Amino acid sequence: MFTLTATGRRKRQMSFFHDMLRPGSLITPTIPPTTSMPALLSGNVADSIPFTTEHLSDIITMFAPASLMMTREIRWTMDTCEHPRTLSGQKAGCATSLESLAELPASLLGRRNVRAFSAVDLPMDAAGTPALRGRYNVTAARKLSGSSSEVVTCHDLTFPYAVYYCHTSSPTAAYMVTLASVEEGASPATLEVMAVCHLDTSLWSPKNPFFELHNVRPGDVAVCHFLTKLSIIWVTVDEHADAR
Repeated sequence: MFTLTATGRRKRQMSFFHDMLRPGSLITPTIPPTTSMPALLSGNVADSIPFTTEHLSDIITMFAPASLMMTREIRWTMDTCEHPRTLSGQKAGCATSLESLAELPASLLGRRNVRAFSAVDLPMDAAGTPALRGRYNVTAARKLSGSSSEVVTCHDLTFPYAVYYCHTSSPTAAYMVTLASVEEGASPATLEVMAVCHLDTSLWSPKNPFFELHNVRPGDVAVCHFLTKLSIIWVTVDEHADAR
């Protein structure tokens, strides 16, 4: 049974400055809920299902999405995978199966010896759960990426089964961040989330909402954001900053 979940482009997190990932910093995360984990297909099964906008009508017939919005999300996912929107120097692609989710990041990094990090061991949220918002102290920030500062980040997209949009970004720093709530009775009181920090923003649009909000220009600052529970970060093993 396939279940469509609201992931992908609507799962956008509030950005923040890189220097806020220091222990003791007070931060207000915006982390959308993840209410289910779509099935990750084997390569043989995924290859038997059409995955192009040319076959959109066949896909809609096959999976019968419950709403027009879900149909639009399916089309957006396929269009994103067919026409990746990358910055200069970036590489990207989509993984639609277990095998391709292991092979694609290694290919993008140009290395076979890679390691994945995720937060999928966190519990799924109940249906109707709002986005997590609250005040948290940063108690720890463990760097996952190494000196090359190139990682592959795989973002979950909306589709009847698991589809990941994976892309390189350099220079980038990736972290596993531990947060502790400063609000009494908050749930959860502590959590671990992954964050990616873009160290060179010189190619970003000057109309980026973060730049306009803080009155800064592209290249002036490093910008970070948290990832969803189903996101995956890949690094080369010999560049891993804390491999022990």
